[in-house]
Amino acid sequence: MSSSASVWAVIVAAGQGKRFGSEEPKQFARLAGRPLVLWTLEPFRAHPSVDGITLVVPAGYVEQPPAWLARLQAEEVTVVAGGDARTDSVRLGLATVPAAVPLVAVHDGARPLVSESVISRVLERAGPGRGAVAGRRLTDSLKQVDGAGRVVRSLSREDLWRAETPQIFPRELIVDLHRRAQADGFTASDTAALCERYAVEVVLVEIREPNPKVTHPDDLPLVEAWIRQRLQLSEP
Repeated sequence: MSSSASVWAVIVAAGQGKRFGSEEPKQFARLAGRPLVLWTLEPFRAHPSVDGITLVVPAGYVEQPPAWLARLQAEEVTVVAGGDARTDSVRLGLATVPAAVPLVAVHDGARPLVSESVISRVLERAGPGRGAVAGRRLTDSLKQVDGAGRVVRSLSREDLWRAETPQIFPRELIVDLHRRAQADGFTASDTAALCERYAVEVVLVEIREPNPKVTHPDDLPLVEAWIRQRLQLSEP
């Protein structure tokens, strides 16, 4: 499908960030002077094919939004409360997408380095009855270990990829899969896993640009360095 196709972005930033070790969720940590999730939103807001954005956040941030989040709402970014699991948060975000929009891009709020180019390439591969997912080939050696951490065997990495986001799907298709998953009590680590469960085609789109997911505090300095480098490169 052409990258000019209309798409709505659902940015999932509803996690509590318990592994991050701070009172504030990781997606709102300060990064180069701004909340991390604002860097995540920027390429979607700038992309010509993105018709709108829904930001899914913890319920408390909807009830008492900080100033930066209130400004986002005033700028026509839809902000909704997430659910207990990631699958629930995506479903709640999907409920805000207008029926006339043909495609939805689901993206992790804690991946602030996504580029407009990556969004476009994934968008080009999504189409009727098919989802498309940003991913990269595994390059590390893979080892299976036992409960004591001893290596049992080496695994072939030939057909293994790391799935990332954005993940783009036809709106009607992915809304229906989330309804079915809710009825079945099924939760998934990412939206593409719903397609796998219900036998819907998904293609992986290879990317090589940095697109890390911030998980631990130690991730912040490296991601901030990448952002500052991009800012310097964009200066006239």
